[in-house]
Amino acid sequence: MNNRSKGNVKKPRRFAITLAATLVASSLLMELTAVPTTYAATNVQPSTSNISVQPTASSNAEKKLYYTAVQGAYYYTVALRSDGSVWAWGRNLWGELGVSENVRYRHTFSPIRIPKLSNVTVISSSGGGNNAAIQADGTIWEWGNGKMPHQVPDITSATNVTVGAFSTIALLQDGTVLSWQNPAQAVGPEHTRKLQTISGIKDIIQVESVGMHGYALKKDGSVWTWNEPNESGKAPSKPTKLKGLTNISSITGADASLLALDKRGKVWQLDLKGKTNPFHHELKVKKMDANSSYTLLLTTSAEVYSYGRTVTGKEGKVNHLSGITDVSAGYHHSLALSSEGTVWGWGSDKYQEAGAPATSSGGMVYKPVQAKLGTDVYLNGDLFQSMYPAVETPKTVQLPIKAIAAALGAEFEVHKAEGSLNYYTLKYNNRTITINPNEAHYQITSMDASGEQLIELSEPINNYSGAITVPFEVLRALGLNVSWDPMRAMLSIDDVDKKKSEL
Repeated sequence: MNNRSKGNVKKPRRFAITLAATLVASSLLMELTAVPTTYAATNVQPSTSNISVQPTASSNAEKKLYYTAVQGAYYYTVALRSDGSVWAWGRNLWGELGVSENVRYRHTFSPIRIPKLSNVTVISSSGGGNNAAIQADGTIWEWGNGKMPHQVPDITSATNVTVGAFSTIALLQDGTVLSWQNPAQAVGPEHTRKLQTISGIKDIIQVESVGMHGYALKKDGSVWTWNEPNESGKAPSKPTKLKGLTNISSITGADASLLALDKRGKVWQLDLKGKTNPFHHELKVKKMDANSSYTLLLTTSAEVYSYGRTVTGKEGKVNHLSGITDVSAGYHHSLALSSEGTVWGWGSDKYQEAGAPATSSGGMVYKPVQAKLGTDVYLNGDLFQSMYPAVETPKTVQLPIKAIAAALGAEFEVHKAEGSLNYYTLKYNNRTITINPNEAHYQITSMDASGEQLIELSEPINNYSGAITVPFEVLRALGLNVSWDPMRAMLSIDDVDKKKSEL
């Protein structure tokens, strides 16, 4: 599968686009229950997958957030938001999402914020569940495959990174290239990572990883390749120039082959014998992405075409999409990014990797669905983060209540009778909320003169990805000031009395 990074340089098979502003530092709060191409920004704009997209004026409301890059991986999705934060959804059975080192859950369609990452400009993912990002300061961070984000040492000037199946390749500001082998799932990266300089090439504007091969696109439009080592500590081979590829503007890998887009908008396929062949020259292409099964092409007229063993079984134009600026070919699902900063997914949705619950039998999405933006939660002004996401529904936002209660200093209890669930209680500020499962109301008991009250719920208490969740409005009954801003995807919870006492 090909790997690309979103930002300003092409990524491996999954990809990412870039651009971002500021991100508030966060601390990871663990939920107590419950049981894998990229582009980097450069002066030259190679491929679509590494360039950030600015929404049109009609959608660019003040402070409105939007996605600037998206990458489809193996049963999950990674996306970059305009504030420099990174979000993911889909499968987390093997720790692909990188939000915890010891807790797994089957799936989530609600985006979850990746901890420790801020001011990100480029993202990249691979089929092995490994992910990488570049921050505005030129540092590279890796996560996934059972590991939370950690910085790659000794790199402070990266502009592009692409995560492959076996190795990661980084492009530096001076146009030189480094690579290192990806660690096994059970092995810490500090025990295996050794940075290797790719000798003999310079003025590189894009890097790509395809199997055991590395590729680099030079500023002059030529493409170079080398072999990555199959043993830890060994050096890559010396790069050689590929014949038959000239005037190239971007490249993308497809596991066993390479696709190259020239400056006229024509795509060329490099086969296993090194021969270049025209690939759907009836189309004028501005962006592309591929994997071992199929290829996505985005034309200059913003139409999306899919060829090969596509995720829906149908080749040709993908309907129900408009204003598309980039595409990503996940292994079993496809993704598109619009000029409005929205992400659309289709194909396999077994783990909700398309960004919403499946709309057809067999866990499939045939008509593209729009992914959520991802909800930030602030507690008394500080960014709160759990390994479980807040879940926006048509009626409310459901919150992982155990983690929220722990952060607030509240007490949440599950009460059972004869081994079966009976009811829940939430205690704070001399108030007790009692909630019965499957009921759309709750009872609040206060120590003051107000006594007991029965209040309607927008929807019942729920369980999402292994976490007990409650509608955010419940917290107001505890005397908290709670507000939800859907335009900014922000939910704020404030204890006004506590703040006053601290002044």
